[in-house]
Amino acid sequence: MHRNPVGPAMLLWLLIAAGAGGYSPTTAAQDSAPGPANGGADLAQQQTSAPVSPSGTSGRPRISGLLVAPSGDDADDHIALNDRLAVVIDPAPIHPAEQYVLFLNDAEVKGLAPAYYTTLENGQRALVFKLVRNSSNGDLWRDLLGSPTSSHAHLTVGLGERPVPCVPPQQCKSADITIRGNDRNGRPLGFDFKLMSWTWLGVASALVAAVVGLVWGHARTSTTLRDNLLPQLPPARQTYSLARWQMAFWFVLVIASFVFLYALLWDYNTVSVQALALMGISGATALASVSVDVAKDSPADAVNRALQALGLHTYADVDRVNEEVAARKPLESAARGDFAAKSVAARLARQAAVAAPGHVKLSEAADNAEALAESAQRRLEHLRTEIQDRLNILRAYEDKTRPYVSQGWLKDVTTDSNGPTVHRIQVLCWTIALGLVFVVGVYRDLAMPANFSATLLALMGISSAGYVGFKWPEKNS
Repeated sequence: MHRNPVGPAMLLWLLIAAGAGGYSPTTAAQDSAPGPANGGADLAQQQTSAPVSPSGTSGRPRISGLLVAPSGDDADDHIALNDRLAVVIDPAPIHPAEQYVLFLNDAEVKGLAPAYYTTLENGQRALVFKLVRNSSNGDLWRDLLGSPTSSHAHLTVGLGERPVPCVPPQQCKSADITIRGNDRNGRPLGFDFKLMSWTWLGVASALVAAVVGLVWGHARTSTTLRDNLLPQLPPARQTYSLARWQMAFWFVLVIASFVFLYALLWDYNTVSVQALALMGISGATALASVSVDVAKDSPADAVNRALQALGLHTYADVDRVNEEVAARKPLESAARGDFAAKSVAARLARQAAVAAPGHVKLSEAADNAEALAESAQRRLEHLRTEIQDRLNILRAYEDKTRPYVSQGWLKDVTTDSNGPTVHRIQVLCWTIALGLVFVVGVYRDLAMPANFSATLLALMGISSAGYVGFKWPEKNS
């Protein structure tokens, strides 16, 4: 007896269609959920450490919000280095927090402490990362935040998932971005990262201004950056020292960079080995320069001895002589008037005595008047002599110290008695050139330059050594 093959085939097709129509993802997930024999306990543990979506929604995870932990404020303009970024994921993540990796501008942020889940003050459950800068991610932060043009930088956020949690000190496996979010305009979700606080930037600027004022402002009225070859000159008239200026230049540059980097990054380990080397070279140059000035017998030493022979050991002695001249000028003026009056009285008395030859008292009065006039004259001449002697000392002082008086910072540091010198100009130019490179490096990398080669530092050292070596034959006047 033959059977119709179409009947069973049609029946099988109808059964398959009916089964497919009754299939749902939820039912399938429940049917495939592991039981006690296939790892159900592991899944229960993961769900204990991960937040559960209150809405019970399903689908591909996405980033729905970027907030500040623990306040729950919007991340825009509130997140900076060392702050905590809270990432809200919808639906709630199913993995332990340690398996998630943070990406900023599609670059993995390495070296962060393991992420964790927390409930924010606004009631939202979020995955939290603390944004820190360290040796593992310094290059990333440099690329993200270097060469700032404003107080904020826009960063996009993404998440990756490691197959297993990363527990230090084991090597963490890299991950790809698997979770993203979009804003209302369909652009990748991100936030405005706060590069700097205007308050702390103001504090840093005030501190740097105080240092600059202390070093450069004080140098105008003191010998901080001056040679002090002749103690008889006032500090403001002493010539500027190239070696001391170079030392102060690097000191101010390094400390200003340190203060600003600390205000921006809250990192006090920013002084590089190259910065220390530059400060060391400048300090050694200044010390050697002073030692040469002390050791050699220069023309300035001869002038110093000559001024000491005149009684001028320090500028205080010069002030004393000027005060003595000033004090005697009124006395000289009074003595001149007294002498003039007594000379007139003596002349009149003598005329009266001559008119009465036999009058003894008139003759005695004329003699007394002439004696008083002579005494007044001697006093006037004595005061004039004292004033002239002191004026001669001051004139000699001006003549001898004139070659050692400052003629302005640039001329002082680039010239000696013979005019501009190559070794001085070389030190000045290399110092300014490396200083500009240093400042650009701090601005671009948000770090003190660590890439000055040994050759470049050696070049700076050779220039400084040449300057010190040429100071032996160099004349100070």
